[in-house]
Amino acid sequence: MKRLIFALFVLAAAVSARAGAGVAPVSLDWELLETEMAGTYNNMFVLKNVSDGDLGADWSIYFNMFPRTIITADDCPVVFSEVQTGYYKMTPKYGFKLGKGKSLKIEFAIKGRFPGVSYAPDGGHFAYATDSVARPLTIVRALINPAYVPKTDIYPTAERVYALNSRVNPVDVAVPFNPFEILPGLKVVDDLDGYSRIGGKFSVSAPGWLERELAYASEKLQERGLFADGKAAASLALSLISRADVKKAEGKNNDEYYEISIDGENWEVKGVTADAVLNGVKSVMKILDHNYGSPSLPNVEICDWPDFHYRGMMFDIVRNYTGLDAVKKVIDRISAYKLNVLQLHFADDEGWRLEIPGLPELTEVGSRRGMTATEESYMCQFYAGNGNPDDLSTTSNGYITRNEFIELLKYAYARGVRIVPEVETPGHARAAIVSMKARYKKYEKDDYDEAERYRLWDWNDTSRYTSAQGYHDNVLNPAQEGTYRFLEKVVDEILLMYEEAGVEMPFFHAGGDEVPKNPWTGSPDVRKLMEEKGFKTTHDVHEYFVVRMADIVSAKGIKVGGWQESAMGHDEATDKFLRDKFAGINSWNTIPDWGDDSIPYSIANNGYKVILSNVGNFYLDMAYNANPEEPGLSWGGYVDEYRSWEGRPYDIYHSTSLTLDGKPLGADVAEGKPVLNEESKKNIIGIQAQMFGETIRNFGMVELYMFPKIFGVVERAWNATVDDEKMELIRYNRLIGTSELPYLQRCNINFHLGMPGIRRSDDMIFMNSPYPEAEIRYTTDGKEPDSGSKLWKGPVKASGKVIKAKLFYLGKESKTVELR
Repeated sequence: MKRLIFALFVLAAAVSARAGAGVAPVSLDWELLETEMAGTYNNMFVLKNVSDGDLGADWSIYFNMFPRTIITADDCPVVFSEVQTGYYKMTPKYGFKLGKGKSLKIEFAIKGRFPGVSYAPDGGHFAYATDSVARPLTIVRALINPAYVPKTDIYPTAERVYALNSRVNPVDVAVPFNPFEILPGLKVVDDLDGYSRIGGKFSVSAPGWLERELAYASEKLQERGLFADGKAAASLALSLISRADVKKAEGKNNDEYYEISIDGENWEVKGVTADAVLNGVKSVMKILDHNYGSPSLPNVEICDWPDFHYRGMMFDIVRNYTGLDAVKKVIDRISAYKLNVLQLHFADDEGWRLEIPGLPELTEVGSRRGMTATEESYMCQFYAGNGNPDDLSTTSNGYITRNEFIELLKYAYARGVRIVPEVETPGHARAAIVSMKARYKKYEKDDYDEAERYRLWDWNDTSRYTSAQGYHDNVLNPAQEGTYRFLEKVVDEILLMYEEAGVEMPFFHAGGDEVPKNPWTGSPDVRKLMEEKGFKTTHDVHEYFVVRMADIVSAKGIKVGGWQESAMGHDEATDKFLRDKFAGINSWNTIPDWGDDSIPYSIANNGYKVILSNVGNFYLDMAYNANPEEPGLSWGGYVDEYRSWEGRPYDIYHSTSLTLDGKPLGADVAEGKPVLNEESKKNIIGIQAQMFGETIRNFGMVELYMFPKIFGVVERAWNATVDDEKMELIRYNRLIGTSELPYLQRCNINFHLGMPGIRRSDDMIFMNSPYPEAEIRYTTDGKEPDSGSKLWKGPVKASGKVIKAKLFYLGKESKTVELR
């Protein structure tokens, strides 16, 4: 796969950082220390000279970290500075010297709290002042001592994990095996007489108008070793069914309604549309996977349909890019569970990952990150990397070419997934701005009009603002005609890709979230626009941008998508104009602590179509829990497979039972808040999982964040309501542990493993697991458990001051839990 096509686009003023530049003369370790001052956390670098001579003061070490203020003592031998948001430089003071083989401890404090491992320094590279060449430097991280991390009521103590495991895997509740219990759950399963033998091969047949579905069924059976090209032990027949002939009236008007008949060697899938038939085929595959190793299963008739037609996942490939193959694998993973939309987030502050013909700078500059203070040839390094903008082995660099994207559209369509392209506007646009400034510089001397064509900024803008991610220069200027020419050019080029692929664009997602306060107050061009239009505030300017953007897109015959901010704060005239232009609004803020959990219902009641994207339920990049070794973010809470399952589309206020710091919410949590009007229920059109990429370092982490967390999204997007919450949660968890995790393991798909719980009662120690088949290994001497540690078989007499335990299952191990 060709991840990058580079032009010879290196400006003389840029700092060069090329491959093969040599090895760093030092090693660098990082460790979290015990906190001594409230509101900070203590860190230590251990710098070791591994070269053949002394290390002087003519060097710098660069690294990435979420934006924080670094505090050092007066006698600290180095100085820290921030080159760009989240991109730091450590430089020795005058007279520094470190002898060959010697080590130096560098202690420093950082303002804020330390949530977990993803907040540790990363992306190290070393450079001499004399040559300014980046030399990769891996920052080795020590295991985090839990005692150094502040504890709240949300922290997964041994006792809290024990209580959770007791709820999802109670030892006194029997869960008999159900051969048709799959994810997402089937609506209706009616028993027939007899059994069908399984394990043999299938032949597959379908009429010509179900060519895609036939190909998909054949491919998936072949992957399982069950496909026969000709005579076989069983047959799978695919066909369409008229709505008048459906067995369940509830599905008559549902475009994804399908039926499955399993009767001996004859298997049939019928659907009211081709998409419905494809869903039925996917259910057949999940039934076969669920019954892996079984010789037979009962004959049945199945009737099934989704509650929502929009069942999506947003995948951020900007912050850290794991490659085109990673996007294909995500499509494979979500399509298997009947999610049918991939919102591809390829443009943001930190990068641009899709080739746009006519605007080569977007990828020549915007898809490359490395060691630079000017960003004239490529962008500063964010989050991770090694300082080299040409190194495709890191997640800093790379993009999808036009031809690759066209093939990706076809690939997704063949699996029943529609791709929604997302370009962030007017905020989160830093990569576009930096890239277009490089373009401006390229043309300004010889072709001024061309330089001005896509100018996105006001040269005389003195606005001072800070975005949610700490940037001060990431907002498009609505007074520039170049802004709208740029948007139209991007939309036109992407539309051409869809046309060439023969696939319809579902809609164009224009972002719209997290525009910082006061982004244009210092812009003379915006002030002039305000005078011309009679605008009183910059909010009016923002509204003007949204309307023009929506006009540009709708003029192409497609609708717009946006985050919740795109549909908030408008007057009635603007709302009336925008409602029909927007295909869906991703409403993410459902955090009761902030008092904004009514936003999804308020937007739906105002007539907009809403895609529930709850941060507290459906953000896959939130850490599974507050164990400091768990990767992921935590600003929106912690999300695991149970919290995703707890999402309630029509009871949003009870989609979480805890505050951000773990305190229980009362039964009156919905009191006084807007209710979803009966006529507005139709405006809740779907559910979407989000995976932002700040903390991703490889595709294994993508899978880790997805599984099993995404299973709650899968279930709730298909089945919006829950009848018996206690028992359904137990069955859901048992299905994950006994069927889905073994399936993932057979397919070499990475996944997260929950922790064991520990409880002390009198002088006895009790432990439990989220899954009955898993092993618990433990120690009583304070050492980390491994596969050779004691196996938990039942209650034991308490011994030792610290008891540590881990779960071992399917070749994986959990994080450690400890009881003191």
